[in-house]
Amino acid sequence: MKSKDDIYKAFLDEIDEDLRSMCEMNGKVGRPLPCPYCGEKNVERLAKTLVAVLEDRSPDIPGLVPEQYRADVHEARELLTAATLALLPLYFPPHNSCIESVATVVSMFRHGRNAGFKSAGVLLFEEVATGMKYSVKKDAYVPSLFVRHIDGGKPYGRLHRDGSRGFTADEDDAVMFYKRYLKVQRRVFDASPRFNFELCVKRPFEALLDERHTFYYMEEKMEIDLATKVRKLQDRYTLNFAQAKGYDLLDRLMIEALLAYLRDGTVSVAARESYLSQAERLIDGTVKLSCAANPDEGTDVDRIS
Repeated sequence: MKSKDDIYKAFLDEIDEDLRSMCEMNGKVGRPLPCPYCGEKNVERLAKTLVAVLEDRSPDIPGLVPEQYRADVHEARELLTAATLALLPLYFPPHNSCIESVATVVSMFRHGRNAGFKSAGVLLFEEVATGMKYSVKKDAYVPSLFVRHIDGGKPYGRLHRDGSRGFTADEDDAVMFYKRYLKVQRRVFDASPRFNFELCVKRPFEALLDERHTFYYMEEKMEIDLATKVRKLQDRYTLNFAQAKGYDLLDRLMIEALLAYLRDGTVSVAARESYLSQAERLIDGTVKLSCAANPDEGTDVDRIS
């Protein structure tokens, strides 16, 4: 994982000169992004480049993103980044238009176990789309105070014929990119409600924040920890198989089935965790017994910690 300065420099090196000049216009901010707003096409270019750099410099944990969802996760990263790159200069002060702020907004998204769940990230974009802000203190929705800098438009002041408020995708680029992100998110959720799509989407952005331990919620930390444990377990199994050759056919079938299950992001973390120790016993125990039964082969019985 590279430092924020390295990532930002790589980002600047990859974007065109016109986009670099727009970033420099917001020069009072560390690692700046364009402000005032630079338009839909430019935001799309910036988002694609930033995501490409992040995925290269801060790659996914092996096994965290299931193969069938890789394309969806990549597309969602680009769309959510574009939505954020539009939201920040349109509704926030210039000092918020920097790469750390992009990561902060992305970190606010969280997976829900039902379609009605709304994370802080969802509520932030809905404030523009509905003109209403959720007040934790009042436990109710109140009028949004957002004002769009380019024209002074207020989401709450945009009243539609059906009585609803807020800007539509045709009226606001932040809403447009966010709605496109939602289509990808809902497509994956409908196919696999338990898969933590949001965690996978925001994973590369972790590199842009100093306090990385606060980037994830507890269950997301558990999921990343599990993916790391499974990767190490897979490596141990591969090494043991190559060196000791102590697995019979039934052992191998059981171990490989367990590893496949442990990597299945569509199953809850708690359910997968319950099979972790069984996989460890099979991988470690089988080899130890085999070595103990054949001490003349020159393999250290206690080599696995």
